[in-house]
Amino acid sequence: MMAAEKKSSTPNRPFLRRIVVTLGPLEEWRGKSRGEIVQFKSDGTLEGLRVTGTFQKTLMGMPQPSQISIYNLSRDTRNAIKGSLTKITVEAGWNNTDLRKVFQGSIMSSSSERNGPDIVTKLVALPGYGSLVRGVSSVTFGAGTPVSVAAQKLASDLPGMTVQGGNFQGVAGNIGPRGWSYAGATKDGLTRLGEEHGFSWSVQDGEVTAIGDRFMLGSYVELNGENGGLISIAPTLTGPMQIQSGVKIKALYVPGISAGHSIKVTSTLNPRLSGTYRIHTMSINIDAYSEAWTMDIESFRFPPGKK
Repeated sequence: MMAAEKKSSTPNRPFLRRIVVTLGPLEEWRGKSRGEIVQFKSDGTLEGLRVTGTFQKTLMGMPQPSQISIYNLSRDTRNAIKGSLTKITVEAGWNNTDLRKVFQGSIMSSSSERNGPDIVTKLVALPGYGSLVRGVSSVTFGAGTPVSVAAQKLASDLPGMTVQGGNFQGVAGNIGPRGWSYAGATKDGLTRLGEEHGFSWSVQDGEVTAIGDRFMLGSYVELNGENGGLISIAPTLTGPMQIQSGVKIKALYVPGISAGHSIKVTSTLNPRLSGTYRIHTMSINIDAYSEAWTMDIESFRFPPGKK
């Protein structure tokens, strides 16, 4: 069982929160930036629209589906957003801060049901889904080609996704003397290349990200039990000898944090678990009208002296 850290009334406690959901334009895989959009804003006020979301992120390819719930939409609006693979973007933040992107993906399904006095529209979405099912590659790389170049070339075959060199960090080494060839689904080619050359890839908020097995993205976020938003922490144990490989963390959600980023944890109840970790998977749960504004993280300890 996770031990709860000491709670503190500080600016890190999320009051006055905002969530903005944008649908469109068109399908995510088309990569269009112009067209008709529908937007819903939730700000925690009596007049505001209630929006809740549970978002899954991972370093490894495609995560589990995320779910967004929007309360009391009109019938016409509910019918208008039933289109499959429509692009959806969710941003979140506090009333006095900029909004940060929490999720971008494609709607896989939409349904509405009555819950007491409310009609709740539930959207199930996946990041990059339309692109991943459509991406096809046929490539050959000669001996000595940087693995990062090969990975970016494969990623560029995912329609609608943004591919930037700065998102391919810690992807080291070169293609071997026999070269490397692949033909088939792009996502499978990226996975094969990553397994052979020591990196993980995923789609994060409309961008393809690849990081080396011993690399962390971005500057670290600090979590602690005094005023840094840490709620609980427990060890992750593996193998017959139950050796600690990392931690499971529950904390207040920090807008902008994502899989692959590093976190520095300082626990007052479990000092031995304090350390720097890389986020492997995370589940984000946000709601501007309840206590839900948290993230559940599975992380592995960052090896000393490595980057």
